Amino acid sequence: MTPFAVTKRNDGAGVYRLMVGGELDEDTSDGLVVVMANAAGQADVVEIVVDLRRVSFLAAAGIRALLHGRAAAAGRGCAFRVVNAAGIVLQVIKISGVHHILAVTTEPEAAATEHQPL
Repeated sequence: MTPFAVTKRNDGAGVYRLMVGGELDEDTSDGLVVVMANAAGQADVVEIVVDLRRVSFLAAAGIRALLHGRAAAAGRGCAFRVVNAAGIVLQVIKISGVHHILAVTTEPEAAATEHQPL
């Protein structure tokens, strides 16, 4: 089991990237909601990108957390999208019927690994 972790990164131009790792379930989803709400509350934010490349498991609570994050972003007039969901994580998102609502896409590896400090 990979421990849950979120790293927040400023990609510039008001884009905040949240790189999530580990299992996103009932025990960890509230933490993600807090981080997404914090990102949405930044004065210069125009878009929140949630990168699920390193998420190994996604439960219903994780779907709920992503929807809460989307709502927090929308409440601040920010764009919100989920990137790099794969395997079982992508299957759960699609089966849940939220694939289009969360604007799930795949990015090249370089976008997820380039680093600009906050």
